[in-house]
Amino acid sequence: ARVAARSGVIGGVTEVEPTLMALKRALDRIYDDKGIALTVSADTGLKFQGEKQDFEEMTGNLIDNACKWAEGEVAVTARRSGDGEIAVIVDDDGPGLTKAERERAVKRGQRLDESKPGSGLGLSIVADLAHLYKGRFELEKGPKGGLRARLTLPAA
Repeated sequence: ARVAARSGVIGGVTEVEPTLMALKRALDRIYDDKGIALTVSADTGLKFQGEKQDFEEMTGNLIDNACKWAEGEVAVTARRSGDGEIAVIVDDDGPGLTKAERERAVKRGQRLDESKPGSGLGLSIVADLAHLYKGRFELEKGPKGGLRARLTLPAA
């Protein structure tokens, strides 16, 4: 992705809904024992202007993190937003993070809690890839009390 972004040749187009549904199926199996209700809602025909592997990496990291921390519910929403953009929003009903923790969480190698598996690289990878695509990545307080991850990317 870095090489393609620097040379300006990112030319892939990724269908959002089928990609998110494939991730949902995989994560439903992984978190089956936890009983997470994972829902996905996407605008029909929504497409990301970028490589499928990069979209899977970004959204997969966000959904996986949400499932790790959720009490029982994770909601993924993908919508058109603004001129030529899509927004992917991942909400969970877990404990959430303070504003200071949200800022620290996107830094490479930062792990705020060692009790869950992970390397501390996932959110920084999301931030790096979003930046390469001239998108944005933000963590906010979620409406369900947990965390909201908002990924804004170019639409095709």
